[in-house]
Amino acid sequence: MEEFVISKATRIVTDFGNDVLRNAAQILTRDIQMTVTTIQTDNEIDLRVTSALPRTEQFSVAQPDAAHLVVQSGTLRGVMYGALAISKNVLKVNDFWFWLDKLPKKVPQAVVGNPTRLKLPDYRVSYRGWFVNDEVLLNHWQYQESNQNVWQMVYETLLRCGGNIIIPGTGNNAHAHRAIAAAMGLIVTHHHAEPLGAQMFARVYPDLTASYVKHPDLFKSLWQKAIAEQQDSETVWTLGFRGQGDRPFWLDDDHHYTLADRAKVINDVIQTQYRLVKAAVPDAQCAINIYGELTGLYHAGLIKIPQDVIQIWADNGYGKMVSRRQGEDDPRTDVLSGQNPNLSQGIYYHVAFHDLQASNFLTLLQIDPHTVAAELDKVHQAGMDDFVLCNTGNIKPSILFLALMAQSWRTDFKVRSTADILTTYVQQYYETNQQKIVALYQRYFTTVFNYGQLADQRAGDEFYTYTLRKIVAAWLAHSQQLTAMTWLTGDKPLQAELDEIADLLHGHVTPFIRLDQQIQTAMASLPTMDANRLYNDLWLSVVVHAAASEALQRTLTAFKAATQPESPNLITAFLQIDAAEQALQRILTAWQSNPLKKWAHFYDNDCYTNISLTIQVLKTLAGYLRITGDGPDEDQWERHYLMTKGDARIMLLSNTHQAYDDHELASRLLAKGIETQKHSKS
Repeated sequence: MEEFVISKATRIVTDFGNDVLRNAAQILTRDIQMTVTTIQTDNEIDLRVTSALPRTEQFSVAQPDAAHLVVQSGTLRGVMYGALAISKNVLKVNDFWFWLDKLPKKVPQAVVGNPTRLKLPDYRVSYRGWFVNDEVLLNHWQYQESNQNVWQMVYETLLRCGGNIIIPGTGNNAHAHRAIAAAMGLIVTHHHAEPLGAQMFARVYPDLTASYVKHPDLFKSLWQKAIAEQQDSETVWTLGFRGQGDRPFWLDDDHHYTLADRAKVINDVIQTQYRLVKAAVPDAQCAINIYGELTGLYHAGLIKIPQDVIQIWADNGYGKMVSRRQGEDDPRTDVLSGQNPNLSQGIYYHVAFHDLQASNFLTLLQIDPHTVAAELDKVHQAGMDDFVLCNTGNIKPSILFLALMAQSWRTDFKVRSTADILTTYVQQYYETNQQKIVALYQRYFTTVFNYGQLADQRAGDEFYTYTLRKIVAAWLAHSQQLTAMTWLTGDKPLQAELDEIADLLHGHVTPFIRLDQQIQTAMASLPTMDANRLYNDLWLSVVVHAAASEALQRTLTAFKAATQPESPNLITAFLQIDAAEQALQRILTAWQSNPLKKWAHFYDNDCYTNISLTIQVLKTLAGYLRITGDGPDEDQWERHYLMTKGDARIMLLSNTHQAYDDHELASRLLAKGIETQKHSKS
């Protein structure tokens, strides 16, 4: 029989009335059109669900004759996987082609060859997927003038990676997006703060105390409504009870709870939710997150969970399978040892994290790939990979680790060195200078520094801006200590805290600035698409670290200059703060000047690390220093340092022009070499 040839004339045949089959057909049609260039023999690919095959995710591809290729499975998701297997293995469309702008090479036609070789890989993880959490960048970005298109690309990418389950956003996003996720063939599950995917009590009943003890029937009605809305879709039902947000429930209740009281409420809720779900969907799969405050109650033996519920454990947000730090509390309880092998267990693992302290949100995870791979393998060895959900943040900054996570789901996964992992990644997505590019990625992981003594205590992008803003707040309020920073500095007075942070930064800012420059040099010599890819996938992470660490260091220098007991040097402090502001402005420029216009507005809604807010905070501080040192008319520094002596002494006109703005004044002072001079203007 002749081989099946895919050309522009190849048609996709399916039941277009079914959402999943229609989406699979549309994806495959698009990939054919962007890959092959010629019109060959008239033929068709048939996507179909059949009761003749078991109801698994596996699919089969057969060629009954030269003009027909049949992709079939016992499930809709299996058919989707089959369509994507043709896209990946025949048309050579990469899993992350959309996020890395790696379009397939144009070819006249594509030959399927032996269709029976196309099959779903063997997975050691049954439920494998993403939690698209803290998705504030995705929310405000559009692809082809549509935000819905953005989310469809998220779902498609997860399916390409072999994933099958998703939390499609946080809060209202999850509710709005879960129907689209299901229409792509994905199982839907829920945020640990939103059991059963129900609406938050406080959102529905804003005038009532969110107390289960006071209003059990109202809570039950919300749960029953959520079950009714989702019972006809594939769902893993998340049980549990937290407060109105990602926090303990008792913080939202005016009742006093002992430890036993807290456990009793949670146990009552779990049993009630479990009964409600099973009454509506008898074969429902349920899960519960042993997360945050629940960890301590669980280890105290106070939590009762039905035997068939998957128990999900989390890493600390820094790649280590220990309990997360919450504010000042960091017990680092190990979650891999002492588990019950008779229970189904899984993990919730962060490659992006938001903790308002030191995590990565805008940048590539600061933990090296080998360490992550080794930790995921420990999870497997502990028998805790029935369910593996990855917190992906906004997808784009985390592609390297999402690709690694997808590999870890498979039975053939092997722990490899960071160099090997990076080499495979670079060879897949870059066309040229691969060895040089691998070295640049490696330098990222050796340049990131530790904020603490332990290997996983490494500083992400939030470290710089949250610390900087706290320093400015303490400075302007004349506080004696930074707010909520004893996790880093211990219980010390302000100056001792700042000295410790300065010592921590010492020797680490320059290496990031150097790496920043090395990547820019490399980009100048690369072919356009490789340069653009390096710009987006690595340089944007490095420039955030380089510029933000410089801004933090300059802020510390400014504080020291301005608070010298005998001779406060306000002009040097002012110039340092202006330089800090300009350093951060370089990040915004990098985002907005993206050579790929598709991504020009991707970072517009950075409201977590919040570079724009940090710039405004520095502007406020510069204004404070200026008005304190330059006087109420903001003209004394100009008169003293910029005017000629003769002009400065003549007062026929008190002013000859409006006062310079802060940055213009700083630029003129620097041009005069003022920065290194000592001044005692107060």
